[in-house]
Amino acid sequence: MRTLAPALLCLALIATSAALAADKPKKESAFGKGGGAMLTKEQLRNCMSLKARVAQQDDELAKEQAALLATKEEIVRAGDALKARLETLDRTNAEAVGAYNDEAQARDKRIDDYQAQATAFNTRVEANKAEHDGYLKGCENHRFLEDDEIAIKKGK
Repeated sequence: MRTLAPALLCLALIATSAALAADKPKKESAFGKGGGAMLTKEQLRNCMSLKARVAQQDDELAKEQAALLATKEEIVRAGDALKARLETLDRTNAEAVGAYNDEAQARDKRIDDYQAQATAFNTRVEANKAEHDGYLKGCENHRFLEDDEIAIKKGK
């Protein structure tokens, strides 16, 4: 009987520790403050995907904006150069006037192209803003289980 009592005590301790481990609360995390509703695994997957897509779009838009600003500066410089040339232009020389007009028309075409690019850029910015709003509404301040996040990152 004495050898049976320690074995039973060990068995009881193992069963108790297993029960406590099973009841351990799952760790929670959140996007933002985390006071909102709990996200399901599928909702979390969508939020993580949306967050990555929005971040990528932000980077692309920043690069595109820098390129548009460079184009605008180039157009302004070309306009200033044309103004300076106009002051010294020999208007009696048809060839010089024709060359000036060609450069002015080329600059006008660059302006038209720039305006089309700016309009398309602004459309993408508005779409990106809508994506941001969707992320804020559907994901920001929502809680989720860290185990779900880890599983999604592992591809499960």
